[in-house]
Amino acid sequence: MAKRGRISRRQRVAGEAARRAAAALRLARAPLPRRAGPKDAVAGLPAPAGPADGERLENVAPVPACASGCRVCAEARERFDALRASSLVQRRRFGEPGRYPYAAGKHTLHRTACREVEQSVGHVRGDDPVRLRGALTDFAHHDTTSSEWATPMRVMEPGEAAAWVTERIGPRGGVRYRLCRICTPELPAAD
Repeated sequence: MAKRGRISRRQRVAGEAARRAAAALRLARAPLPRRAGPKDAVAGLPAPAGPADGERLENVAPVPACASGCRVCAEARERFDALRASSLVQRRRFGEPGRYPYAAGKHTLHRTACREVEQSVGHVRGDDPVRLRGALTDFAHHDTTSSEWATPMRVMEPGEAAAWVTERIGPRGGVRYRLCRICTPELPAAD
């Protein structure tokens, strides 16, 4: 039996094999050396187009990843349009906090003026084809949404909020929702 602090020959060999394997992985991931030429050109190919000097990256239009007539994009178009229309309705409601004082996420009830709601709903923009150019492609091929065109929040009137709370009360009276700790909304009165 080996004394404490000493390692056996077998452990030493296993440790050396692990170090060699890690070094091989690092070498495999290392980038290939660049050829001499322009600063951003690799292997004789022109550099990818980027933002012009002084232009911010968010102002550059995204390039769609697939060609027009893509079957996957065509199948997802209806779901995309429905989600987009719903998000625009929520954005319109967000602009009227007196009429729609409540907002709900998946499990949390908020006031419409809460910063969590503003971060989610407040960033939804109108129908700008330049900004939406790659959104359908990302949605169809990668199942991703962006806060610029979709929101998971639901902005509600007091009656809708009361129904939302009622739906989330279990059969034994257990609560399956939370109240936001930032805005601390009052529970809506049931009609």
